[in-house]
Amino acid sequence: FFEMDEELELVDAWRKLNPGVTQFTFYSNLHKSWSRLDMAWVNSNLLKEIQDIKILTNTWAGHKPLLITWKDRTHKKSRWTLNSQLLKEKGYIQKIREELIGFFKFNKKQDISLQNLWDTMNMYLR
Repeated sequence: FFEMDEELELVDAWRKLNPGVTQFTFYSNLHKSWSRLDMAWVNSNLLKEIQDIKILTNTWAGHKPLLITWKDRTHKKSRWTLNSQLLKEKGYIQKIREELIGFFKFNKKQDISLQNLWDTMNMYLR
């Protein structure tokens, strides 16, 4: 993860926008300890679009959710779509094939639902 973090220049949005604040998202009954397991990692472009980020309370589960409030945008950006011309390039197809093989080799575990695997793969390919 840390190699990917550096390569994509990701930052922990909550920590960046709440410097010096001590707050946690998970309590382990087994270890009797608090930690901040739940995070929102974004690049610098997305970080600029965040108006506020909060850790909410949660009484029915061990993890606390994060709430991100995005800045209003007067001009909406269009939804991401694949440039279909790329599918005509053999080198691009080969690169996608290699990425998918690596993705499934690393992520296809018995305890992961197919829906979760599919959703994660879609995000990974974008």
